[in-house]
Amino acid sequence: MGDEFFQRQPLLTTTGNAGDLDEDIEFTSRVRNGSAVKLEMPLDDRGGGNVTGQTHFPKEKWKTLAAILFVLIGFLSTTISLCITHELRPATADPLPDLVLDHIPYYRVALDISEVMIMVTTLSCAIIVLCHKYRWILVRRICLIVGLLYMYRAVTMIVTNLPSADARYQCDPQLNTTLTGIQVVQRVFKIMSGFGLSINGQHVYCGDFIFSGHTMILTLCYLIICEYTPKSFWLLQWFSFILGWGGVVALMLARGHYSVDVILAYFVTTRLWYIQHTVIAFSQLQQHSSNNTLTNHLSRMWWWRILVWFEKNVRQPLPNEFEIPRPWRIFYRSARAAATQAATAAQTAANRPRRDPARDI
Repeated sequence: MGDEFFQRQPLLTTTGNAGDLDEDIEFTSRVRNGSAVKLEMPLDDRGGGNVTGQTHFPKEKWKTLAAILFVLIGFLSTTISLCITHELRPATADPLPDLVLDHIPYYRVALDISEVMIMVTTLSCAIIVLCHKYRWILVRRICLIVGLLYMYRAVTMIVTNLPSADARYQCDPQLNTTLTGIQVVQRVFKIMSGFGLSINGQHVYCGDFIFSGHTMILTLCYLIICEYTPKSFWLLQWFSFILGWGGVVALMLARGHYSVDVILAYFVTTRLWYIQHTVIAFSQLQQHSSNNTLTNHLSRMWWWRILVWFEKNVRQPLPNEFEIPRPWRIFYRSARAAATQAATAAQTAANRPRRDPARDI
């Protein structure tokens, strides 16, 4: 009987006016009959909202310089590894069986085409980064992942030596003596002078197969362009996608790498990119653990601390905004000011009254 009495009670009170009801409502954690429940929802430090008006993104140039040093160490490690791998590779062995390479034609010029595509997409990516409003943060992120990829590649290419996939590719002869430190330094400078590309004629050392550096750069440039450009740049994003696929296909036609090299390069590059940007997007993943029972397993990666240090003061997602870099702006303003002064001087000279030469007679 008592339960039926309470069930028949109205959900809203009928005493007083509606205005008085609104004024008497006290928003507590739990209010019944005639009141909504107010939930206190704290904003995540990387949530949405207006991230462009009030949020400050510190440049922290010294961290960017540390990131550049990191990528230089990675590039140096992979070049040293190539110099040593060139002497360890089985130079006289035949190419390994490959399910893809054994069923496609061979074109030697395709390697040059692939590297031209690499240069085009890298240049496009560099312009996007340099013109981005928060370019210092982007450079840190890109240098970190590129340095990691170079370091991992330095390990994978030296632990397993594969014969050349292209038996007609001209490599420098191997030494009959032990490789000295001076020879390693000379080879490193020769590789770095050609930026690691065969089209420059300086990449004459073989053995850098697992994993493909060409595929790594093509994939990474596509990821950068898609991540740090708005949707209105869809034409550039598709252009980068086509260049990426075209560069990989041309690489395979030229027998520049085995199929497993390309697959591993895609997998390692994309997984590192996804892990890095997932940690950046969620502040909880930048802590060792959220409570006593849950552990952040990503914190066990050796480069996790470096990433957290780089992103420590970046509290919001980066808006994709672009501007002309300061050196270019200074040059543009100086050139425009000089042109204005020259035009003013020319106009002043034209309006100045001229002396009649007949008066001097």
